[in-house]
Amino acid sequence: MVGGPLSDRKGVNVPGVVLPISPLTEKDLIDLKFGLELGVDWVALSFVQRPGDIREARELIGDKAWIMAKLEKPQALEHLEEIVQLCDGVMVARGDLGVEVPPQRVPVLQRQIVRTARAAGRPVVVATQMLESMITSPVPTRAEASDVATAIYSGADAVMLSAESASGQFPLEAVSIMDSIIKEIENDPSWRTILEANHSTAEASTADAICCALRRVASILEPATNVAYTTTGFSALRASRERPIAPILALTPRVETARRLALAWGVHAVPCEDVSDLGEMIDHATDMAAQHEFAQAGDTIVMIAGVPFGTSGRTNLLHVATVPQK
Repeated sequence: MVGGPLSDRKGVNVPGVVLPISPLTEKDLIDLKFGLELGVDWVALSFVQRPGDIREARELIGDKAWIMAKLEKPQALEHLEEIVQLCDGVMVARGDLGVEVPPQRVPVLQRQIVRTARAAGRPVVVATQMLESMITSPVPTRAEASDVATAIYSGADAVMLSAESASGQFPLEAVSIMDSIIKEIENDPSWRTILEANHSTAEASTADAICCALRRVASILEPATNVAYTTTGFSALRASRERPIAPILALTPRVETARRLALAWGVHAVPCEDVSDLGEMIDHATDMAAQHEFAQAGDTIVMIAGVPFGTSGRTNLLHVATVPQK
């Protein structure tokens, strides 16, 4: 043990110990109530240790926000699949995770968490110390650039800056460089090859069968965009899980769903009026694709939706259309 001074506003880690306490402190409950009243889209739950932590948070939050489980305790990994199924998204919180486990274990656990979240169709964020040197430097180290690239190659939906943009000296440069790394990797032909090689088997459900078909149809027809009609975000998330070659334009009658979907890979969500029949859906989808500059006249788009329209969790329709001349 190495001694040193203790100060306020610091966390205390007890590696290897399951703490018999709730992840939500009294102050957390006050802050949570305040955030929900403001209409926050996501609630990140820190120090998740067990599935019951997610259930406890869900009872308080209900459907007012989506829950992101911050996985930074090794005990959570013993129940990883159940935790991922219970939450709406996952964050690989490498800062505290790196304190709880030896540093050489962090890359292994990161890949495990990303694979599990990807298989379940949950958005997964890799965070902490990605471009750490940019707190005080205008450029990252080559190792940091490789770290960001590794997260993208592994299939993460998002990579996150922390102190680099919150309190660093070069926040704009950090965001710009991270964005350029993402674009460089996603333009690498081997990135798509790696995604395909690591693609997990879909669930035996109508929704996943439709989204698998969407991925296959998109690879053959190379549409300008894919359009997902979604009320709760379910259809868009299942489509995002498949990583089709064209972007996903998610059309939803709920503004809160559109905001929450901003985190999902490849999804551009737009609030819109609901539709009542197939013809209206086709007209609306082609209009919105053109209006938001995802397609032009003569382009092919692939659509998925649930019938009867407006029924959540019932993705059962795939349709191919051409954007008409106006």
